Amino acid sequence: MRLFIASGFSVPVLARIRDLQEFARPLLGNAVKWVEPENIHLTYAFLGDVPQASLPAIMKVIDEAAGACRRTRVTLGGFGAFPSFESPRVLWLGLKEGGDALKDIAVKLCGGLTAEGFVFGHEFSAHITIARVNPALLAQDAKIRVLPETGNSSSRSQKSGFKTSLDSAALSSVAWRAEELNVSDVVASMDLIESRLACAGPRYKTLYHKELI
Repeated sequence: MRLFIASGFSVPVLARIRDLQEFARPLLGNAVKWVEPENIHLTYAFLGDVPQASLPAIMKVIDEAAGACRRTRVTLGGFGAFPSFESPRVLWLGLKEGGDALKDIAVKLCGGLTAEGFVFGHEFSAHITIARVNPALLAQDAKIRVLPETGNSSSRSQKSGFKTSLDSAALSSVAWRAEELNVSDVVASMDLIESRLACAGPRYKTLYHKELI
C-alpha cells in the first residue's frame, strides 16, 4: 500500500482553491494537470509502499502526535513551484499563517515514524499541491507554438529545447491571484491515506482518521 499522512480542508476552502484553478487553467495550458478538489490536502509525511502489518504502528504514532497537537487556524496564500518556476513539476499554494504549528505536527509524526524504521529524505515544508506539470506536454506545447515561427531545423530545435517553463506572464497572474486568496480554515484532524494509482489519476482512500486536541 502506498500511504501518506495528511490533513484536509473544508468545502468552502476547497471551493476557493477550485476558483483559483479555474482562473489559472486557460492561462497555463494543457501541460498542467490540476488536482481535483476532493484530492487536495496538506501532506505531513509520505510513507511510500508499506505492508499492511505496519498499520497498527503507524496508527499509534498518529494517535500520539494528534494527542499532543492542538487544532490550528491556517490562512492560505502565496504561490510557488517545485523545484522552481524555471523548471516546474509541481505548483503549490503556501500558508500565510499557521505554518509553524503544522511543522510541529510533522516533526512529531516523523519522529515517531523514524523510531518505527521509516526514513524521510526531505524536511517538511508546508504547502498544498494544486497542480502537476507534465514535461513532455510542456515541450510539445512549445514545439507547436515555435515551429510556425522558425525557418530551419536548427532554429526549431534550439527554440523547442529552450522552452522548459510555463509562460512567465501567466505565472505572474496566477501568483497575484493566489497572493490575494487569503482564505482561512481550521486544521482539526489528520488522516492516514492510501493512494491507488490509476490511468485517470490517483485515487485516495482514508484508512484512519484522528482528531487533534
